[in-house]
Amino acid sequence: MQAWGQAVKWGFGVALLHRLLLGVWLAIVWGVVGANLTGVQVDFHTAAAEIPHLETQTDELIFGVWRRWDAVHYLDLTINGYRVDFPGPTVFGVLTPLAIRAFDLLPGSLDLAAMIFETLAFGLALTLMYKVGEAYYDDAELGRWALIVTALLPLSYFFAAPLSESIYLAMTLGVFYFAAKRRWLWTAVCGLLATLARSQGVLLLPIAGLILLEQSGFSLRDRTRWIEQIRKAIAQGWVLALIPFGFIGFILYRQLLGLPSLNDIYNNYSYVYLTNPLDGLITNLRWIIEHPSNALTSVDLWALIVSLVLSFVALRFPKHRRLPLTAYNFGFILFFVSKVNYVYGTNEVMFTQSFGRYSLALFPLCFLVADGLRSTTPIPRVLGVAVLVLGIVAFSALYVLALTGP
Repeated sequence: MQAWGQAVKWGFGVALLHRLLLGVWLAIVWGVVGANLTGVQVDFHTAAAEIPHLETQTDELIFGVWRRWDAVHYLDLTINGYRVDFPGPTVFGVLTPLAIRAFDLLPGSLDLAAMIFETLAFGLALTLMYKVGEAYYDDAELGRWALIVTALLPLSYFFAAPLSESIYLAMTLGVFYFAAKRRWLWTAVCGLLATLARSQGVLLLPIAGLILLEQSGFSLRDRTRWIEQIRKAIAQGWVLALIPFGFIGFILYRQLLGLPSLNDIYNNYSYVYLTNPLDGLITNLRWIIEHPSNALTSVDLWALIVSLVLSFVALRFPKHRRLPLTAYNFGFILFFVSKVNYVYGTNEVMFTQSFGRYSLALFPLCFLVADGLRSTTPIPRVLGVAVLVLGIVAFSALYVLALTGP
């Protein structure tokens, strides 16, 4: 209990501080700069959304600064559900809208409910980050460092917005924590909830399977015992088969409502096409080479390169190159780049938009960076933290001014 107490204090304490500091900073940016920019409104991207208007300037400064891009769609889903006449947002999972709706039963506005839920979800994610360090990496101090790095990531402001990032990360970390503890039912529950938050959660099934094999002593070299070890692993972790049911249930629910298929919405509303991961990666890298000046200003492409580089760097260190971690990093990166955007409203191929936001789920890279920071000397450590802080200050300001994409 003492270890959980420390984890909860660190996790929820940092999440609350993260919320307060970002709230003050974004209010200042919007109040000082945003008010003088033409064409940028507090209810940004709400043309087809039907959400309550913010009546006062105070509400705009506290809540309106988060109403950007997909955050507006999640608020719309919370209030209006999955609508046939507004199918674009219906690709998003049900867990976040349902959770915000539950908190909306409390006194206060929709935006307040979203703020409370996201703060608690991020606190849970950071708490589990601490516990994963303790249980899976066998290094509680590293978990605390990784918790801090996660809160300081240049794009960590997305964790405070009404989106699925916080709860998805929390459930993913729950999979690793409970798997490390060999509590497979709870592992499956977390995986199921992750899938209800974002459909990509189905990929946690093979990752959890790899952790199960890792614990059973499975060795590629000992071929004579493969069948025996796999049978033993299945006998212990068969309950993990529950994980994909979140995705299956979501698809059936959408069909029951008569909504267009996910592929149709991606093609006709989001201007996205799905391809195989290798082609997606090549397409993204080719776009960087062919548009170097534009690539330099793209947060998503910077995030792609940094994620790939750090994933390869992790292979140098035994603690960070364990098979489940390696499969998680490269598997999810390849999954992310299999979704490629067109320039909106055209058939001109672009790159994987929103990769920067997606990359926040790559928590093993936070452990890698945290390990590097704590192991270095004070001056590089201070410089590293300063770069992270400068990044979140700059990118969160661009977010509130709607100068970055979703």
